[in-house]
Amino acid sequence: MRRSRNQKKPVTMILTGLFILLLSGAALAGYARTALLGGYTATAARDFYFTSDLLKDGPDIPAYDLYHDWSSDGAATIRLKLRNYESLLNISGSDIAYTVTPSGAGGAVEGVLPAGGAEGREENVTLSVPAPADTGAPLEVTVTATSASPYEKTLAGRFVIHPALAYTVDENAGAPVAVLTVTTAPGTETAKNVTISWPAGASPDMTSPLVTSAAALDLKGRTMTVALSTAGVTRLVFFKDSSAGDYAGITVAAWQEPR
Repeated sequence: MRRSRNQKKPVTMILTGLFILLLSGAALAGYARTALLGGYTATAARDFYFTSDLLKDGPDIPAYDLYHDWSSDGAATIRLKLRNYESLLNISGSDIAYTVTPSGAGGAVEGVLPAGGAEGREENVTLSVPAPADTGAPLEVTVTATSASPYEKTLAGRFVIHPALAYTVDENAGAPVAVLTVTTAPGTETAKNVTISWPAGASPDMTSPLVTSAAALDLKGRTMTVALSTAGVTRLVFFKDSSAGDYAGITVAAWQEPR
C-alpha cells in the first residue's frame, strides 16, 4: 500500500519546527550570555573610581600657584593625594595601578591604590621638581596621574611655581643711580632675611630705612643683611661713582646661616 505525498507533510513540518526551535534556543542562549557579560562589564566599570584632591579629569585643568625659594631650599615639592573613591558609597573594588608624572621636571612616581576600605583609601604622592635654568621666572609644571589597571583614566593639574624671592635692577647706564627692586612671595613667616651685595663703585642710600635697620652692614665687603616683609615689594637706591656705567652687578640672595 503506497502512502501519498500529503501524508509525509506533517512529519516534515514537525522536523522543521524542531530545527527552528533548536536554532532559536542557541541564539537566545548566546544573547543571554552576551547580555550577562555586558552587564558584568558595566557593573565593574561603575565600581571603578580614581580621584584626587588636586587633579581632575576633563578638559578644564585646575591651576595652582606655589612659591619656592630656589636659592636656599633646592628642589621644589608638589604634594597631592590619590583616592580610590568618589564618595563613601562609591569605592573601587579593585587595586588601581597608577603613574604620576610631572611634565619636563623631575621623575615619575608609581604605585598601587589598594582596593576597598571602609571609607575608601588614599595615597600621598610627593613630587620633587629640580631648579630650572632661570630661577627668577615662574616655572609651569603640568602633573598627570594615569591609572593603568583595571581601567585607564587620566587626572591632571597645572602648578605654577613662582620664585619666593625675585629681584631686578633697572637699566641705569647714563643715570646717577641704580634702583634695586626686590619682591617677596607670601609665606608662613612675616619677614625674610636676605643678603644684598653690590659691585665696587656703587653705594646704597644710607638714609634708607632698609639700610639703617640692617641686621648686618659691611661697607668694605659691600654686603648687608636685612629683613624684608613677605608678600611685599622693596626698593633700594644705589648711588654710582660713574653715571656712564650700567651697574647690573647688584644681587639679592636668601640669607644663609653661617656654619
